[in-house]
Amino acid sequence: MERLGKGIEKTGIRIDLPEETSQRLIKRTGVVLRRGNYMEGDVAVLLFLKSAGTNWVYVPGASKGSMRFGGALEPFVWGHYQLYQSKRKTYLKEIEVTEDFWALRRYPRAVIQAVRWAKMFERHLIPGYPYDDFLALFYWALKALSEGAASELLDARFLWRWLLSWGIAPDLLSCSACGKPLGGRAVWREGTFVCADCAHGQNPLDIDEFAAYALSKSFVPENSTSKLLEQARNVQQLFVRNLDDNR
Repeated sequence: MERLGKGIEKTGIRIDLPEETSQRLIKRTGVVLRRGNYMEGDVAVLLFLKSAGTNWVYVPGASKGSMRFGGALEPFVWGHYQLYQSKRKTYLKEIEVTEDFWALRRYPRAVIQAVRWAKMFERHLIPGYPYDDFLALFYWALKALSEGAASELLDARFLWRWLLSWGIAPDLLSCSACGKPLGGRAVWREGTFVCADCAHGQNPLDIDEFAAYALSKSFVPENSTSKLLEQARNVQQLFVRNLDDNR
């Protein structure tokens, strides 16, 4: 038998196993998604980081006040993070806050919406995998929420953009079956939109104003009409279903 570090190989063939990841300091930009107590006196924080995705990091003694970060550990605070990565865990060493989004807290519905997105990240994103384009999308969605834009509108656009970044967004302009222009009216079928001719008698939804909004450059709509809001509400659950079906 040959000894392999702390294990034993019974084949008689010597195998060189790689060493564990060495300890190191890491600097990343990102946002706090969630925080909670971890053991007595310690805090665990879920960060969404550029080039590193979602990661749980630990702050020893934070809930005892022995290591004070104040409001920098609150959800939806953005900053530059200095992390210490050991062989088993990652610890938070320093924070430089760049955007606290305290204005978001003036709108209860906005806070509820932001929390829903954070929970969806935990459910759908692979921990440690980078989603940099998605991180930027989240920032601008929070920005629009903090400026008072309707959460229903932002949610529908955010979900469609999420699907688009993963390559599974339904086409808002053309029928997925025959390729003809939808003309602002479509029927939902098997995760995408089809035209009335391909829907075989099913009643179509109006999506013209939502399509223009979803394809625009900004989360803040130029004209927030009641028709746009109604269309956003109609498609929102369809997009959630698309995400769940593609987990």
